[in-house]
Amino acid sequence: MLDFLIVGQGIAGSVLALQLLKRNKKVLVINNRATNCSSAVSAGIYNPITGRNMVKTWLADELFPYLTRFYQEAEKTLKAQFLHPMPIFRPFLTEQERAEWLTRVLQRDFSDFVAEVAAPTFHQDNMVHQHGGIVLKQSGYLDVKGFLKATRTYLEETGSYLEGDFIYDDMHLGSWVSYQNIAAHQVIFCEGPQAQHNPFFSALPFRLVKGELLSVTLQQPLDVIYNRGIFIVPQATAANQAIVGATYNWQELSPTPTEAARHHLEEKLRKTFSLAYTVNDQQAGIRPATFDRHPLIGLHPRHPQIGIFNGLGTKGVSLAPYFAEKLVKHLLLQEALPQEVQLSRLETTPFTQVAHSAHKGNTNNFAQNKS
Repeated sequence: MLDFLIVGQGIAGSVLALQLLKRNKKVLVINNRATNCSSAVSAGIYNPITGRNMVKTWLADELFPYLTRFYQEAEKTLKAQFLHPMPIFRPFLTEQERAEWLTRVLQRDFSDFVAEVAAPTFHQDNMVHQHGGIVLKQSGYLDVKGFLKATRTYLEETGSYLEGDFIYDDMHLGSWVSYQNIAAHQVIFCEGPQAQHNPFFSALPFRLVKGELLSVTLQQPLDVIYNRGIFIVPQATAANQAIVGATYNWQELSPTPTEAARHHLEEKLRKTFSLAYTVNDQQAGIRPATFDRHPLIGLHPRHPQIGIFNGLGTKGVSLAPYFAEKLVKHLLLQEALPQEVQLSRLETTPFTQVAHSAHKGNTNNFAQNKS
């Protein structure tokens, strides 16, 4: 019997599987690469100072040292390179903002993440800005496609991977979970936006958002990530290549790239970067964001045999390692999850009503296993 069946092999499912395998648990990951692909459409940035007001990201002091250790250890385990530490340059919009940061950078809250307050001449040749900016450390990007591919290969080599759709009607709950010819103590759903089709978790208050990216060739290389209103992420594996993004659309949620998004990104790129470029590709993906921008993690309140690790949104690269460990300790040691991610915080949402109902209409599909 398996210890855990994991559904989905995006960033969440991959990181959780590695955390459990490290603890010698028997794991099987079921994944359909054709549908569970939102993680692959990601620039993979990890950034400690975010938002229009340039504030320290939630839990930065814990998340960023941990993610570095986790991915570096994963590189050794998976025998691949996918973590690329790199400074992030965030320009100031006004002289007042520059003056404020000259003071703020002296505070310990920010000194761990700010390498320097750069002068207006910083990268003047190719970046359009007037007031300088901050150069961040403990930042960079994860080659998400490379990480997912290396993880999948490792899972296949250890007999821990199964390609295909998860058929909810074939899951039966008892003192354990049976699925087709598989038995597991627990199932953890890491489906990203596909959770909207999961009858146990579809009522969770996701706020799905479509994002689009451009793959471009720059006229000359860039040695920092630019991030303010738009991001430009130079790719360490290919000269002069970069990822440009991203758009945010909460209404139109098709996986198809749009001309409107391309025009929007190119307009911002021209205002930001003074050198010529060529667009090579455009991609779109749906991010599993949430109503309060915090992940949705834990066991179903009515069915503790099943759980969820989802809602990482645009910060999956930085959130997944830390919270996967929190979930593993919750599953194995019964340690409490942080209140901000617990499903119990959803008392005023439709999920509570559905979770505590008898799941009418699903009793035949999810029959109790009496054996």
